[in-house]
Amino acid sequence: MLIVSCSKNVSIESLSSEEIISLSQSKIVNSKSFSFDLKHKNGSTELPGNYNISRANGDIQKPKNIMIDAEIISNNFLIKLSYLSLNDQYWITNPISFDWMKTPEEDNPFRNIDPINILGDIYSEIESIRLVEYKNKEYLLRANINSNNLTSLVGDIIIPDKNVDIELFINDEGFVRKILIFGEVQPNDLSNTLREISFSNWNVEIEWNEP
Repeated sequence: MLIVSCSKNVSIESLSSEEIISLSQSKIVNSKSFSFDLKHKNGSTELPGNYNISRANGDIQKPKNIMIDAEIISNNFLIKLSYLSLNDQYWITNPISFDWMKTPEEDNPFRNIDPINILGDIYSEIESIRLVEYKNKEYLLRANINSNNLTSLVGDIIIPDKNVDIELFINDEGFVRKILIFGEVQPNDLSNTLREISFSNWNVEIEWNEP
């Protein structure tokens, strides 16, 4: 993990790539909540049980609250599912009636992913960080990570120990707006598969209710 102190006298525009990542790490560690939106080009994210996520968005509140709305391809059918993890209890919607059903954790199709820790895991062993540009109060950085640090996103269905190219869009406060993940991470990915994760609503209070 990179730990770099940033002098208060250094202008935002002149921060090094390591200092930007350190600032962003601090914001992530101290954040209480955020929203996310996962999209794909030329692929999907495969989960156990023949579920392939084409798109997912939701809300996160540390330490454990998760709400996900997902579009999933299963057996060539597109289905929509919602998932809620709240107070160590789990609910998922019926794909036909859309009614909420309480489910044991072992039957939860999202049980092997951990969106709360996606950013922390990506930052834990980030390498070859390059600052590409600073524009409109936002940094664009390119870097490499080990595919093993993407299990929070893709679970156990992964190509192990593969070098993966990423791009990070980080505002001048240190909050991540978007991450692009390029290429093969899971066995069925293509060389031009692209995963795009957008982040928003950092530290915005979220109201949680059981279905």
